[in-house]
Amino acid sequence: MERLAKDGSVAVTALSRGLGVSEASVRRDLSFLEAQKWLSRTHGGAVARSSLPASVSVVAERQAERFRIAELAAAQVPDGARIGLAAGPLSVLIVRSLADRESLTVVTNELDAAYEASLRPGVRVMVPGGVTTVGSSVLTGSVLRDVYLDLAIIGGDGVSPEAGLTTEDVQIAGTARSFMDAAGRAIAVFDTPQVGTAAFARICAVTDVASLITAEDVDSDARARIESAGVPVVTE
Repeated sequence: MERLAKDGSVAVTALSRGLGVSEASVRRDLSFLEAQKWLSRTHGGAVARSSLPASVSVVAERQAERFRIAELAAAQVPDGARIGLAAGPLSVLIVRSLADRESLTVVTNELDAAYEASLRPGVRVMVPGGVTTVGSSVLTGSVLRDVYLDLAIIGGDGVSPEAGLTTEDVQIAGTARSFMDAAGRAIAVFDTPQVGTAAFARICAVTDVASLITAEDVDSDARARIESAGVPVVTE
């Protein structure tokens, strides 16, 4: 975002080289920012919208917070672990935060996350079967059989003690449950605007996860209600 504010435009290839990430992940991030009306996509890149210079610090701050959440999640993963990374808004950032792990096995239904993981020398990647739709990088309909995972990392579009972990897609919810069924332990990873909210399809009860990882500025009332249900909220 800082480069976009300074130069007025960015190229996917240049961002990929400069950040050390795949072009697929760069395109995904640009699409997210376009949906938030911070930029306009072009062939091979993006251009800033007129309101960007006054707002870029807010966007950069928000993205930095999402990276911190991903790093907290990655800190739960030791070398040699077998993890299931269910598709979610933070899944690609979590993979980037696992760059220094050794002998790691990552099972994910998020194609962008799988590609990112395949670039890491210490990571073995497994993508379960399933189907995807136009404009999506998420496989659904997959069921993990005869696989044991040490940890499942579950994201989504909402989390609350009343509704549990939720997402907007019924099929994505079912696939996330299959990751949890295959794992000895599960943790939830959500951006702060999603905490205390409910989306369309239920993944699981909030008490089905060992902890919720989010950022420090999470709504205090939502945090208190989740912790009252017996689920630790990790912010540092």
